[in-house]
Amino acid sequence: MRFVAVLTLALLTANTADAKERYFAVRPLDSSQQLDDFRIGWYSKHLAALGEPSLWLGDHKTETYRMLWLRTFHAPFVFRVTVRPDGTSELTTKKADGHGGYAPGKIVINKTTQIDKKETEILIETLERTKFWDLPTNESGLGETDGAQWIVEAVKDGKYHIVDRRGGGEINGWALLLMRKSGEDLQPIY
Repeated sequence: MRFVAVLTLALLTANTADAKERYFAVRPLDSSQQLDDFRIGWYSKHLAALGEPSLWLGDHKTETYRMLWLRTFHAPFVFRVTVRPDGTSELTTKKADGHGGYAPGKIVINKTTQIDKKETEILIETLERTKFWDLPTNESGLGETDGAQWIVEAVKDGKYHIVDRRGGGEINGWALLLMRKSGEDLQPIY
């Protein structure tokens, strides 16, 4: 029942999102136009509030991985890894003081962590083992209960791909590895 209320509220506010930047292609997230519009509005609102760039519209020359974590009743997070030509990377972690299923709020954490070459390789290899580039963008529907959306975008070798899972699915292990590198308190994880 709470999920229906959250979905209704989100649908009502999705079209009023502050997102001016186009974050996703048309119909990348769901085969249903209504659900696709809902997801695009919901996710874009949070990415815009967190001051994130569009990876979909980016130059696609810089290898980048981003995880948007939207827990219904807890603060939204974004974790973005930008790989440098020398194989090291930079992890940008941002957290807002809102709720992932509602309004994002304002940024309360915005920090950068350096990741050495070996740890960057492990991070990328772990994602590759999920067969990320071959995973379908989404699973059908939004689910029946409150939970968390785990949205992973990647740009590598001129390609862009997005995977959206409730509770993480196949990308859960990689996402947790990335999120823990931030050193932030991630509780509760769902």
